[in-house]
Amino acid sequence: MPPGGDTEAGALGADATRAEDGAVVTLRQLPQEFLGDPLFLRRFRAEAPIVAHLDGTYVVRTRAYVEDAFGMALVTDYVDGAWLRQLMATPATLRDAETTLVVLRDTLLGLESAHREGILHRDLRPEKILVDRQGVSRVAELGMVARTPGGRWIQGSPEYMAPELWRGEEPSIETDLYAAAVILVECLTGAPPYLGGTSTVRDQHLAAPLPGPGLLEEIAPLVRFGMAKSPRQRYLRAWDFAESVEAAGMTVGGAEWERRGRRRLATAVAAVLGPLPGSDANDPPRGLIGRPRFRRRVRS
Repeated sequence: MPPGGDTEAGALGADATRAEDGAVVTLRQLPQEFLGDPLFLRRFRAEAPIVAHLDGTYVVRTRAYVEDAFGMALVTDYVDGAWLRQLMATPATLRDAETTLVVLRDTLLGLESAHREGILHRDLRPEKILVDRQGVSRVAELGMVARTPGGRWIQGSPEYMAPELWRGEEPSIETDLYAAAVILVECLTGAPPYLGGTSTVRDQHLAAPLPGPGLLEEIAPLVRFGMAKSPRQRYLRAWDFAESVEAAGMTVGGAEWERRGRRRLATAVAAVLGPLPGSDANDPPRGLIGRPRFRRRVRS
């Protein structure tokens, strides 16, 4: 496992390879700042076996990790897809409400799968969401947040950090949901709602009015509950947020909202990656995904 490797839109370099069982997987090498953080390594080693057994429908799983003299690498699911950040480079793709709601719904179901096992993302942003050729979105790099050399936790990326993180509180389910709501706004408008220098962004997350003007009336409540300043005013679980997204999709586009949105995503991914050999660009995406059968949870 020599150092180096190609850099993707996410935080980790990656190369596709084949596992012993014949499955195609991705080898992701950890950057040096992760290796220098003993608390991160302790948490990662505890969480990695749990992530390996998550439902992989909406999550890019870490199957195993390898440590040697060169450092540490992760063996993850291989997904033939494009990062959400790459798809955002063509604004017309995601500013459609149906398409954006499909991305958000899948992302929330991936978070729900992780949250139910006690795994937080901690740094959700478009660079951490991978959309495959069928238009299905998967949450990648769960828990991949380390500390700065000075020992301060990097709680996330400033544009996506919930107000409580700026106050020094610990990441939680609610902070992941806040970041998901920020991504919703960014997909629809072309930019995160709060921009500027670090101190300016912090002040906006803490006290600025919530984004809402210019959004569809069906979308505004998703932002209001997803980005509430107090975590207690947000959705209880990613599952609850996903149910509201589905209701909004039905209101905006009727029974076929998901199929249309997923088709547009699949088309956008093909435009980034190029068509598969022998494929027909007019073929609809196959294997549309339904909701996992989670039991509804109530906050204690």
